[in-house]
Amino acid sequence: MCVIIYKPENQPLPDIETLAACYRRNRHGMGFCTSNGTIRHTMSFSRFCSELGKVDESEAVIMHFRWATHGSIGVKNCHPFHDKAHGLFFAHNGILDIETTRDRTDSETFFRDKFLPMLDRYGWDSKTFWDWVNVERGASRFIFMRGNDVTMLGGWYILNGCFYSNMNWQTNY
Repeated sequence: MCVIIYKPENQPLPDIETLAACYRRNRHGMGFCTSNGTIRHTMSFSRFCSELGKVDESEAVIMHFRWATHGSIGVKNCHPFHDKAHGLFFAHNGILDIETTRDRTDSETFFRDKFLPMLDRYGWDSKTFWDWVNVERGASRFIFMRGNDVTMLGGWYILNGCFYSNMNWQTNY
């Protein structure tokens, strides 16, 4: 199962052992985005760490380690996904009951084909919109970032000031 880590602004990044454990459990690609708009995707753990090391502690960061369930394994299917028009980043942990299109993940298919059109229709501050999002996500965890505005849905765990979508990375297999 994928794992998302959210590091709030002015918090330290998780240590290298934590990041390595997340990678060992989820080897199908990694990505991160920051509150200043940086986004990176890679299949290389060393490159991921190198790029993440350039992030200032003052920035909020969403990190995603992927375990593929829909869509091919490759950089193009790494989270987080970005919509430039809305200035919005999105990452997902879980499985959505959705038919995927064009070798995209269930996450990206949901984000581009369902979420964004509903956002345009109802607006970010609409209760109707967020009620719909919560029904659609089921048991999944979602995280959205627009600058310093972060919205997290689902159950999250806190460890050393960071939020984790699950703790499965802590177990050996």
